[in-house]
Amino acid sequence: MMHGLSKNSLSILGFFLLFAAVMLPDIKLNASLPSIQIIDFLLPIIFVIIWVKRKTITPNFYTLIPLVFSLYIIISIFITDNYKDLNPYFEVYKMLKVALLTVFFSLINFNAIKNLVHVLFGILVLINFLHFFNLLHINFLLEHYYNGGIHIQFFGLDSIGAKAVKRLVGTMGNPNINGLLFGLFTIFYFPFKFKQKELIGFFTALLMTFLCQSRTSLVIIIAIILFTLVFHHSKFKLQQWLILLFGTCTIYLLSWMLATSFFQYTSYNNSLLDGTALFSGSVRSRWESWELLWNMIVQHPLFGYGPNKNFFYAHQIYSENEYLLMTWRYGIIGLILYLSIFIYPFIKFIKRKEPYAIQAILLILLMTISALTNNPFTEKNILLIYIFGISWAFSKYLNQESHVEA
Repeated sequence: MMHGLSKNSLSILGFFLLFAAVMLPDIKLNASLPSIQIIDFLLPIIFVIIWVKRKTITPNFYTLIPLVFSLYIIISIFITDNYKDLNPYFEVYKMLKVALLTVFFSLINFNAIKNLVHVLFGILVLINFLHFFNLLHINFLLEHYYNGGIHIQFFGLDSIGAKAVKRLVGTMGNPNINGLLFGLFTIFYFPFKFKQKELIGFFTALLMTFLCQSRTSLVIIIAIILFTLVFHHSKFKLQQWLILLFGTCTIYLLSWMLATSFFQYTSYNNSLLDGTALFSGSVRSRWESWELLWNMIVQHPLFGYGPNKNFFYAHQIYSENEYLLMTWRYGIIGLILYLSIFIYPFIKFIKRKEPYAIQAILLILLMTISALTNNPFTEKNILLIYIFGISWAFSKYLNQESHVEA
């Protein structure tokens, strides 16, 4: 029966995984265990599909990186004496899941589901606008079923309950993660052909990104535009660049106006531009956490402390920097393995001029920049979208390579 599965059928399943990641809430069975996603129930089916289709799979070295990483995590667990706890093994599971998804997404026809991705984006925009204006009691659903929690409770309010800037939380449960989600759609819709649909999608995704009022996402958008301007300026005519830059500035001003209720309150994004963000409480708390982790890293630089989540729970701290987190957990060796997840595709795509290759580089930029102040690879939904996007790029790359060899 599995042999009869068409590529389009697999593509629909691939899209459903993407849909589930951004639209369906996680399932929490126990406070001591990680939440479960729909994909966790489908993973055995995905494994069987890969086994049945193994002879049709184009070999890709990239799949080996998470497999090696998962093996190293197991070694790390035993070296750091964490083998008695259950939590560390979920990190092994996560890396194995990355490997399986990378292989599975290589089996699907991305062009067959491109229109479905447009529909998904439209649904997300609608939900976030309903959330922004709190229509149809949607904020109640986001708070209780989508892990919105305190971010929804204090939506449009400051810490003492007074009215303040609004930060879109959406289905991600966090404005920073929601900003990354729409940042990914900004890359997806980047208007290389300057078609109307691309421009509408690009500027809409930009508006949603800016409405999340995430300073990290703002830096990412600036980096994406600067990278394209410096390395691929010939992709656009001068008039098109002016439209792109003027449109981006206009969308930023519109988001500033909406988020601050017509400039009544201080904008999170503006605090980055005027420098006041450097003196904010969130930056100070990050520096304190980073200093603590760094002082521990220098004591065990080679193998780290293992995926010891209980340390962070006990000390009530967040790493808020994935490079430090990976080094603290797995030492220098683990950091190299983590970086290779981005460096390998970067090397493959950096010299190519096709839109898919540029989008892959922009995707890597998004992940590596956000890792400076967040943990995007640790965030399950963003991780799945990254694998989906980079697999899309690899499918085009391998297809081109096979035609060259032929």
